[in-house]
Amino acid sequence: MSVSAPTSAGKSYIIREWMFSELRGSTPVRLVYIAPTRALVEEVSQVFRSKLDDSVGVHTLPWDPEITGFERQVFVLTQECLHLLHQRLSQFAPSVIFVDEAQKIADGTCGILLTQVLDEALRRDPTVRLVFASPLSANPGVLLDPASSQERKAALVGETVTVNQNLVFVNQVRRKPRRYALSLVYEGEEREVGQIELPLAPDGVGQKVPLIAATIGDGSTGNLVFANGPAEAEKFARTIFDALGEDLAIESDAVQELVDFSKGVVHERFQLSEFARRGVTFHYGDMPLVLKAKVEELFKRGELRYLVCTSALLEGVNLPCRNLFLRAPHKGNRMHMPMPDFWNLAGRAGRWGAEFQGNIFCVDTSDTKAWPEKPGRRERSLIVPAATTTLSNVASVIEYIDRGAHKADRETPPELESAFNWLAGRFIFDGNLLGLHGVALRAEETDRIAEALGRVMRTLRLRPDLVKKHAGISPTSMQRLLDAVLANGHPEELALVPPTSDDAFDEYKIALDYVAEYLGGSFEPESRRLSLARLIVHWMRGVPLSVIIDNRARWRRDQGQEVSYPRLIRKVMADVEDIARFEAPRYLSCYADVVAQAAGELGRQIDADAVDIEMMLELGVPRPTDLSFISVGLSRATTRAIAEFVLEPSLSPAQCTAWIENVDVEQLELPAFAAREIMAQRQLFSERRWRAG
Repeated sequence: MSVSAPTSAGKSYIIREWMFSELRGSTPVRLVYIAPTRALVEEVSQVFRSKLDDSVGVHTLPWDPEITGFERQVFVLTQECLHLLHQRLSQFAPSVIFVDEAQKIADGTCGILLTQVLDEALRRDPTVRLVFASPLSANPGVLLDPASSQERKAALVGETVTVNQNLVFVNQVRRKPRRYALSLVYEGEEREVGQIELPLAPDGVGQKVPLIAATIGDGSTGNLVFANGPAEAEKFARTIFDALGEDLAIESDAVQELVDFSKGVVHERFQLSEFARRGVTFHYGDMPLVLKAKVEELFKRGELRYLVCTSALLEGVNLPCRNLFLRAPHKGNRMHMPMPDFWNLAGRAGRWGAEFQGNIFCVDTSDTKAWPEKPGRRERSLIVPAATTTLSNVASVIEYIDRGAHKADRETPPELESAFNWLAGRFIFDGNLLGLHGVALRAEETDRIAEALGRVMRTLRLRPDLVKKHAGISPTSMQRLLDAVLANGHPEELALVPPTSDDAFDEYKIALDYVAEYLGGSFEPESRRLSLARLIVHWMRGVPLSVIIDNRARWRRDQGQEVSYPRLIRKVMADVEDIARFEAPRYLSCYADVVAQAAGELGRQIDADAVDIEMMLELGVPRPTDLSFISVGLSRATTRAIAEFVLEPSLSPAQCTAWIENVDVEQLELPAFAAREIMAQRQLFSERRWRAG
């Protein structure tokens, strides 16, 4: 089934309610909820935990040691984590997979991976039910498997907007830089409905949106301000903070907790802790997940007046508002936001059950550079899966497969590499490409690609499981790495060491050198790799983000460079998300497996499982005990804050739950945010047991 309706129509809510009914029954059931981002995974999993008793397993991590301990369970995962789960559990086969924000299947390598994991699920169990939800799609049926029977398929389109949304254009009155006219767009026509006077004339376009938001919002709650990137988000928040003045400072325990929390989780000089005192915050993708969740919670409760966000909010987080302000919106760093994404974002303005009316304020719509296309009537857009786009050019796919570049190739579109990996894995295990999910290739085209794969596969000596395990990485690149490690002659000296090892910095620098040379990734230039190795090792050791930031600041001063804390903090958080939690686990896990194969071929002994690189980098913790605390609901920051009080390295989730329930928090010298989180988690455990009766 594929359902398309406006953002605020309640698609995901209805699916979740159906999942609740399935999970509350007595029949064993295994459901999967795919969300595009960790933020949405966190939000959705908290909803499941708050509604279900503790007899139902709610899992968000492929490393959760209690995955096999429940008869009824729901997995809330990104497509990356579902892929990891497939590789770890060869028999994993859910009965239902729900794909939220399914239009993301069109987004480059992430879209190809989503198609790949759905294809794998169907290979394991052809009867699995797939349900897709997307906003304002003209062709939701494209997500349904063309090979399945018509009786098993349904595409539903809903047009109803469940709240009243007012689209308002805001433009400066001629010759009056402080005065702006407000025009309501109705039935395609603009009608001026009033004017506003700003407290001061904007000093450049960068001050227009925040000053207009401060004026129209006038200290009320529920104001969402869109910014193009983290730096602009913080600048907008600063302008709103200054415009509100000291008289609008908020005296609230919840806001003070947020101030303390942001200092503890990020850094004492993180600007959010300053702006929050007047009810102004910001939200972007690189911020720690637990902090973003806290900001979202307080904004929904009306404890905060303004939230400045970026396009990361397009990923489905349920964050309704009264007013949305934006100018020249972009998606990512380059392109103007397409209208479907604009309306997806605009769906936050008023949301059924939260705000029954919302206002969308578009600033400078008379400027064609800011708005190449003015928002008007809602129009549905076509979904074109990235796998379809990439494989439609069969000649380029075959040319890429045959080419086999001698060095890591950074010029070729990454979608080709992802598609090559997926097709190669299918071909190795099945001997053909029949029945690829979501891709309608002619038999002649499929045969040509299969012939090219056959030619290349005959030249590779990789273990077949490595190709399938390491999604998105070219098998040819893996073979080049294998050849290089064998040529070195000492693979046991190239194996990854535990992050606690004294020589970890140097060893991970060597690993990154090999990765950059033979596999690819964002590890250039070479002069940067030692710094990245230090970041990776510190992250795996569980070093607090504040310490990593201070280390980076100290290094810059030692190099005679100036330190701007807002810029430095943003850069460190971006490196943690982009390198430590995304690029590094992807490439280093592949590196470790290839080194292990080389060692086996040369008769050398290494323990390939000694370092679970993907788990340690994804979570930023070094011990199985830490994994267990995180799997039952604690944040990384709190998990590491209690680490010195929990010496046993391999506690199970059940043992960690017992520790949380029984520990005397007042006897521990913990940061205030950690103590509060432990008490909140204890309350959640109690509520789940009560629901179980």
